Amino acid sequence: MGLSKGVAMADVDNDDDLVGLSEPRVDYVGPFESHDVVINGRHVPFLRASPLDGGRIDLTLDRRLGLELTVEEAERVLPFLADAIAVGLGYTCHPSAETDGPILRHPFPRVTPLFFAED
Repeated sequence: MGLSKGVAMADVDNDDDLVGLSEPRVDYVGPFESHDVVINGRHVPFLRASPLDGGRIDLTLDRRLGLELTVEEAERVLPFLADAIAVGLGYTCHPSAETDGPILRHPFPRVTPLFFAED
């Protein structure tokens, strides 16, 4: 049984003290009308879209940040955003239609030699 906010176990002498202190911890909020974003046949994680009237789309990133775009703007911005999310997750880019899945990038940039011209 969960305790109410601000009540420590040391403050509770017996189970009778817990009566009335607990609150429901689960809420069911919704329904929401949103859609997964799919680019090149692959789901874009952390990104949801909701169609709006007038040919606009409401994008939500990580259930925290929102942006309203026209369909044309979304078509230009979403591939870039999908690549940025993939890079943030440790991949080279969002998978293309030709690949089997995302490609992990190397943990460190590859070291390449620098050649200097000698005078």
